Amino acid sequence: MSNSSVKKKKASPFRRALDALMSEEDWQKHRKLVISAFIIFHCGLNFMYMFNVHPYMNNVVHMFWGYYHYMGLDQDFGVFAPGPRNSNPHMVALITFKDGTTKLWMNPRMERLDHFTRMQKERYRKFFDDNMASAIYASLWPDINAYLARVNNDDPDNPPVSVTLIKYTALVLPPEDGLKKKNEPHFIKETLQTYRVRPEDLARD
Repeated sequence: MSNSSVKKKKASPFRRALDALMSEEDWQKHRKLVISAFIIFHCGLNFMYMFNVHPYMNNVVHMFWGYYHYMGLDQDFGVFAPGPRNSNPHMVALITFKDGTTKLWMNPRMERLDHFTRMQKERYRKFFDDNMASAIYASLWPDINAYLARVNNDDPDNPPVSVTLIKYTALVLPPEDGLKKKNEPHFIKETLQTYRVRPEDLARD
């Protein structure tokens, strides 16, 4: 096997794309300029994303949003100014079985756990309460329902037949009213979706 074929086999996708754009000699000549330009561009984009205070900045961020989101660098800053979240939600599911009985599934509530357990289960709050309870992710609700039906299918003769996702919410008091007070109870109820369980939803891989 020749040396050229070995080099070609070991070349990374980035290396092959670079070879298609310029020769090795040109890359060595211009690489410092290209890398420096990318670093400056990326730092500038980070600055505009974090301090988006001008319409021009917003236009630039919008233009490169796909790249920023793909790289996992986006941050919604949902708890910070200028528009912090004004409600505390949590999600539950009502599972109905073949014989008509029901079971209430509850996502772990962080405020009801000790600090050590909260550290372990915080990701569930982020996934279910912060994300899945929002209508933005409504397309994923059937998958969540199917999962809940599957993990609660303990009796083959009495399988789940439907799952209803329910969101409970409490409004966050403004600082002048809520300082040093406990969170309000979650009394605002909203039914997100009732899902009819299919036989394939209960299959375990």
